[in-house]
Amino acid sequence: MRIASGCVAIAASILVMIALDVNVLRPQPTMNQVMNLRDGSVVTLLADARIDVALSDHDRRITLHGGEATFKVAKDTSRPFVVRSGEVYAQATGTEYSVRRHGVAGAAVHVSEGSVLVWARDDREQAVLLHAGGELTLDPGPEANEQTHALPAPAVAQISLDDVSIASAVARFNSLNETKIVIDDAEVGEVRIVGLFIAHDPERFAQAAAVVANARVVRRGRDIVLQRQE
Repeated sequence: MRIASGCVAIAASILVMIALDVNVLRPQPTMNQVMNLRDGSVVTLLADARIDVALSDHDRRITLHGGEATFKVAKDTSRPFVVRSGEVYAQATGTEYSVRRHGVAGAAVHVSEGSVLVWARDDREQAVLLHAGGELTLDPGPEANEQTHALPAPAVAQISLDDVSIASAVARFNSLNETKIVIDDAEVGEVRIVGLFIAHDPERFAQAAAVVANARVVRRGRDIVLQRQE
């Protein structure tokens, strides 16, 4: 049986997408669409949203080409869940947040539950950690072609915290750094925290922990001290 070359190309494309577990999703023009992903996450596409989904053993990647989508992320600390909109990235391990395409290469991110790390292009070290109720809009402007600009690989020297006590997190940072974090109030140490942090930047972690625990950061010699707000 003779098969047209165009049909062969289409069939080959379908086989590649199945092998990579890649899906291209878009809702009906006048209604929202709820999608259940294979990892247990749930995506709600607003009427004008267009996304690509790629799930692997190492990470979960979503590319938002337009519109707005909400993501209820299934917890899996070993596979970061990263949504890309233009040149803006929003990463979580288990939380609920929305991403809306903004401008040429930007995004507006709103966190409903948990915490989300947001950064632009390859500037991951300047990422902002948003907590529930937080919003951030970034538009770095056009740069590389969206089809060829690869998703940045997760940095190696990072600490992922998934609902652990600040005291436990401090112990991890102190085991890796000469500059130590000291908790002056036991109640501060009991507060739970979620986020992805640079392992060798205890100062930035302490600042984030202070916000979560309603504390303040002071210096005592070489130590970083977390004190409860008076």
